[in-house]
Amino acid sequence: MLSHPKSEPRPALERRRESGAALLVAVLLLALMGIVGLASLDTVMRDRQVAGFSSNAQTALYAADAGVAASLDIIRQEIVGAALAPGDCLTTVLPQTALPNASSYRPDPTAPTNQICMMASAEPCSEIDASIELGQPVYLYTVWNVRSEGLAPGGTAVRVHATAERCHAFNN
Repeated sequence: MLSHPKSEPRPALERRRESGAALLVAVLLLALMGIVGLASLDTVMRDRQVAGFSSNAQTALYAADAGVAASLDIIRQEIVGAALAPGDCLTTVLPQTALPNASSYRPDPTAPTNQICMMASAEPCSEIDASIELGQPVYLYTVWNVRSEGLAPGGTAVRVHATAERCHAFNN
């Protein structure tokens, strides 16, 4: 019969040196895991902050785009007299308007004027067969300069500079 040799008890001095080593390793691993967790949390918070900035900028851009659309409506509705020449501006200005999502648009404050100005007029419009009789409007292609600024609720501002072409009625 084979017998297993009995393990000899270790001296008390060796046992004392090893005591607490497992606890120390466990505490170090827990501290390392805590640091990794905090670093991950910081990364997630920064990503959310960047996403918020992006969302504010997009909201301001949409508000500025609404200002351009309002300017185009003003251009469509206003009949200009024969005396209007390139460089002249419409009498109606883009109003400052608050939108339902708490954003707003207004004329671009960095623009030389807050009015909608004609940059050029060209040939008669080909799609409209207009009468050139006295007193009847004459339809010409016109190019307009539109500048708008959109503001998001967080204070983010975006400026849009657009050029629009329109077949416009001029009084004869």
